[in-house]
Amino acid sequence: MENFADTVDNLRQRIDAELIEAVPQIQPESLYEPIRYFVGIGGKRLRPILLLLSAQTVNGNIKSAISAAVAIELLHNFTLVHDDIMDRDDLRRGHDTVHKKWDEPVAILAGDGLIGLAYRQLMKLPSQYLIPVCRLFTEGVVEVCEGQAFDKEFETCSNVTLDEYFRMIGKKTGRLITMSTEIGAILGGGTEEEINLLSRYGSTIGTAFQIQDDLLDIAASEEVIGKTFGSDVKAGKKTFMMVKALQLASDDQRSKIAEILSSAKISPEMILEIKHIFQEAQIFDQAKHEIHELFEKANNILDEFPHPERAQGLRDFSEMLLNRKY
Repeated sequence: MENFADTVDNLRQRIDAELIEAVPQIQPESLYEPIRYFVGIGGKRLRPILLLLSAQTVNGNIKSAISAAVAIELLHNFTLVHDDIMDRDDLRRGHDTVHKKWDEPVAILAGDGLIGLAYRQLMKLPSQYLIPVCRLFTEGVVEVCEGQAFDKEFETCSNVTLDEYFRMIGKKTGRLITMSTEIGAILGGGTEEEINLLSRYGSTIGTAFQIQDDLLDIAASEEVIGKTFGSDVKAGKKTFMMVKALQLASDDQRSKIAEILSSAKISPEMILEIKHIFQEAQIFDQAKHEIHELFEKANNILDEFPHPERAQGLRDFSEMLLNRKY
């Protein structure tokens, strides 16, 4: 019997093959070469895998959901290309970002092209699913942009609350993950109850996923995470740890954080100093506790599923996310 790691690997290979097919081998090269490059440097493919697992959970067929899974991944890549420009990141998945390898105009156009190619994949869906899925997808695009706008606004704001943080990540990160579970359930022929349950599950693990990303950005090495170490600190991002630290750290620690964030250039030594403050104030422990609580909540949602035995793939998916290192 195939274990879950093999299942994920097989799904990832299938998605990778479909992604190659989704990008035209035509001119202009200035558009399609950067798109092929970015799609080709790999990725975890978590969102399309989640979409396909969700379709299976409602007893659906993966084949009916593969084009939507590719669309979700193309949309995700669009967000990454544009995020890298806005955040001035040089590394993504251990490789040069598109704007670093080419330039910003090329990267902007590549991102625009990716979202167009995503919609082209959705047009392959059977007619009965086209309107509900395209409606969900389009609202998701809008929410992702809203989340990114909040994220950028928060960079210059010193009093972001935890509620504001959760609203921001619910849109920027969580929405794409919730879309994956909802669309998968719809294309798998799920009932309204099943779609709602998988939506709640997706929303919950989406929140956990972003807090985990915040943690890995400063706790893991650049070689492991495949992007610039401490890039969130350099960009003034209001991560879970930063919001918590500005609320709970001592006056001296908060002053030091503010001093570092206001620096014209934030050095690796400054990032390590903030990391030390997070450790001293037990912010890392709070983040890990929040992540575990959310994953437990997600699995409890799966317990409510009409056929809980079908949700084993999603339980394994949760476990995989919880134990990821990058």
